[in-house]
This record gives sequence, structure tokens and C-alpha cells, in this order.
Amino acid sequence: MTPTAPARSSRPPVSSLYVAKAFAALLVVIGHTPIDLFKVGVYPLTLSAVPIFFLISGYFLYSPDESKSAERAWRSIKKIVPIFLIVTLIYWLMILPNHGNTVRSWEQVWHFLIYGQLTTVHLWFLMAMIQGLCVLGLALHWRLGRYLWVFVPLMLTALLGGRYSFLITGGEQRNLIYVFNSVSYALPFMSAGYLIKKYEDKIPTRFPWVVLTLLMLALAIVEQPLLRSYGYNHGEGPYIGSFLFAVALFFTGITHKGFGTGSWAETVGAKYSGNIYYFHIAVATVIAPIFIKLGAGSFYMQTGAIWVFAASLLLAFIIVKLQDRLGIHILQ
Repeated sequence: MTPTAPARSSRPPVSSLYVAKAFAALLVVIGHTPIDLFKVGVYPLTLSAVPIFFLISGYFLYSPDESKSAERAWRSIKKIVPIFLIVTLIYWLMILPNHGNTVRSWEQVWHFLIYGQLTTVHLWFLMAMIQGLCVLGLALHWRLGRYLWVFVPLMLTALLGGRYSFLITGGEQRNLIYVFNSVSYALPFMSAGYLIKKYEDKIPTRFPWVVLTLLMLALAIVEQPLLRSYGYNHGEGPYIGSFLFAVALFFTGITHKGFGTGSWAETVGAKYSGNIYYFHIAVATVIAPIFIKLGAGSFYMQTGAIWVFAASLLLAFIIVKLQDRLGIHILQ
């Protein structure tokens, strides 16, 4: 998913960020499909996937000329809107045979327009991206790029609105807001990625970013049982470690740009990660019943994410090749 990435010919590729995108796509699949072998332990890490995508998108949005950054934002919107509409239509058509039209109220339509969710939840990312790009595009068009930092603290709403709500409710943990939205994710993380690119030359390359990333990984894993030990085992949204791991991994990527050059992971991140994200739920919907009919339902519950990721990658490969053959490039 690189809607804001420029053409490869316009600047040297940052291979490490494409590797990060492939990793984030894998995390998304693990988060949404069964893999009981280690799902509980790594679940907080899966919540770092979307921040990684948004950080990378903001990074590629930057240009020293803010008008060019604004143009990139508008071009990205033009690419993402058709993707969002097509993928939403596909999922809507998928449920028609068994459930009919499930859109029966204006409240559902409103929810769709705000959160991008009609028949499946995970497409909120695309609506958040569209909304975030609209805001950032206008800000950059008006030459307000130096003020984008005001959006960065909004990431706290994802923490305080859900899992860490007890910090502002007198100890009660409850979902104060629906945290998966453009305000809590797209605006702060895309702005952060943009600003990090702007001041990239000031980043200390000798800092042990890899070590920090590993420490944040450990924090993300330990944080979940720690919260549960204090009785805070409810609430939606990310963990603190989820966000810190995403940021640390991003810094590791931009300070080790050549990592993964020419690798399979770079190719997956650059060409297939978007379609893996869009269609992994559809793939899981098809694969799960097959395992069950074969009497391997428990095996699927243990390893499902592995099979779904592999099948989603194959589907993404077919989609890209088919579009190449037809000379159209919409789903990317």
C-alpha cells in the first residue's frame, strides 16, 4: 500500500520501507485470522501494522516544495477512491447470496461515510487514508506544512479512547470512542512520517535503532499481560508498545535504507502488500470452510494466518499480473 509513493524512477527506492510494508501486511493477516500457535503473544504487534503504513505514506508524501506535496496528496486520493469503492463493492456482493442486502438504515450509510465500513471492518484504513490525505492536502496547498506537528499528538486519542481510557475515567476501562478512524491514526502518523522525512538529515544514524526496535517489540508483548494483571483486559485499540514499535521500526528502516534490496520481501511490499490487505478477509472466508469440510478445522485454527497470507499473496500476484495484461493499474 503505497498510495503516496512516487514513481521508482523519480528518486532512489527505500528498500527497507518496502520490507516494512510486507511485514505490516503479514501482521494484518495475523491480527485478523486464526493462528492460535502464538496469536495471544503477538497480537499487540499486529496493531502496529496500520501505523507503519501511515508513517510510510506520510514519508513519501513529503517534498521540499509544499505545492508538490499537495499534488501528491490529490493524486493519491484519485488512486485510493476507486480502490475503496471497488473493494467495498466486492465485499458487498460476497454477502448477498447468503445474507442479502445488509444495508438497511441511514445510520449504516453514515457509518460507511465516516468509517468506511459497510460489510467488513478492515476497510476503515482506506477511508481514514482518504480523509487524512484531504486534510493534509489542503494544509500543504495553503503552505501550512510547518504546522503539521499539531496533528501528531492526536495518536493519543487511540490510546485514551479505548484500552487506556482508565487513565481519564477514574480507573474504569471502557471504549469512549471508536478509535479506528482518521483522527486517531491517519492524521497523526502521516504527519509524523512527513515531518520525519522533512528533518531526516537530523536523525542520528549511529543511534542503535535496531536495539530500540527490539526493546519496543518486547514492550508490546509484555504490555498485554501486564495490563491484564491489573484487571484491564477490556477496551479496543492499540497498546502503547504497538505505537512505539511502529515508530522504532520506521526509524530503523529509514536509517538502513538498503536493507532487503532485491529481496522477495521488498517485492511483496512494493507490489502486493496493498492487495493482500484488501482481500485477505475474502480469502479467509473461502479458505476456512474448505479446512472445516476436510476435517482440519482445528489445524486451521492453529495455522490459519499462514495459509491465508500465502493465498492472499497468490491472489495479489494474479491481480497485478492481470492488470498488467489489461494495461490498467487500479488495485495496487
